[in-house]
Amino acid sequence: MNWIKLNVDGARNHAGMISAGGVVRDHSGSWLCGFFANSGCGTVLQAEFWGLLLGLKMSIDAHYQHVLVESDSEVLVKLMNDGVDALHPLKSVINSCQALQRQFQRCEIKHIYREVNKVADVLSKIGLDSEIGMHFMMQPPPQVITILLDDSCETPCFRSIPCI
Repeated sequence: MNWIKLNVDGARNHAGMISAGGVVRDHSGSWLCGFFANSGCGTVLQAEFWGLLLGLKMSIDAHYQHVLVESDSEVLVKLMNDGVDALHPLKSVINSCQALQRQFQRCEIKHIYREVNKVADVLSKIGLDSEIGMHFMMQPPPQVITILLDDSCETPCFRSIPCI
């Protein structure tokens, strides 16, 4: 069973513009494909869900069947795994993501810390400066090459925890 890993993230700037980014990697951590997308105006959570929606669609189009999705949004992971009530403002996009998730043989969604989601974070920020729409990439852009090398070398990443 060949699993791929899909990392997704969303971004929002001070003007309220949102974007999303994502990367698909194989079992060894090698880049398979990626994307960034400018989604117009919205909330950070909308940006996160656009990243998930576009990443799932991209993975379906590439015929992947076993997908591990990682996001640094605890809210996204909780809503995807626990469901959402009928009055939630993002119910339609959440339902769309859940419908896409069911198209895979296996698709798990889990939370990770932002420090280990750097490639998707950079891609989502690239989206803020791009034209509206999704931009698909078969090769990593220069902005993420160093991060990919650090990941492949298993360079440690430290998380700062403030003292109280």
